[in-house]
Amino acid sequence: MSLAFNNVLNLNKKNYNGVTIEELSLSGKINIRGKSSDKEFMKNIGSALNLVLPIEPNVRIFNNNISIMWLGPNEWLVITPENEKDGIISLLKSTLNPQKTAITDVSFNRTILRLEGEKVFTLLSKFLVANLEKILKTNFSVAQTIFIKIPVLFVRNNNDEESTSLDLHLNRSHTKYVYELLVDGSKNLNI
Repeated sequence: MSLAFNNVLNLNKKNYNGVTIEELSLSGKINIRGKSSDKEFMKNIGSALNLVLPIEPNVRIFNNNISIMWLGPNEWLVITPENEKDGIISLLKSTLNPQKTAITDVSFNRTILRLEGEKVFTLLSKFLVANLEKILKTNFSVAQTIFIKIPVLFVRNNNDEESTSLDLHLNRSHTKYVYELLVDGSKNLNI
């Protein structure tokens, strides 16, 4: 018997005072741990995913349907289409040394809220001490922080010429609470 998971909010894109919020469709999320100093590990990951793991903080790389985010010196998050996740996990498990690596499917642990609009950073500044506009200044950068006592991951999706677009990765159990805070916070963005 397999479990079926749906989105938490079942929310289409909605506009709140110039900030749009939507819950993205389920995607495959794979946590990988290994030593970035291990040349064999890095080479095998690179050949399996057709991407080189980022070794610099707050970096995301992507190719076709796969996106890889640096979470720590020896930890990465791989985002894939949900229907490709099992094949990628099998490929990684058959390619990597299980004595030196950990591969964990975290797809159903987290969901992603996409925030778009010119006032996204103004809205988030109501809840964060970190200056995300400064931290996420480069295209497609990432940042881990605490959002009202909740660990989250922000991913910048836009180029400099485009309107601000951030993906907010958070635990499924906190999604409704964070969404309600964002909607409430968007009521007055004329700071």
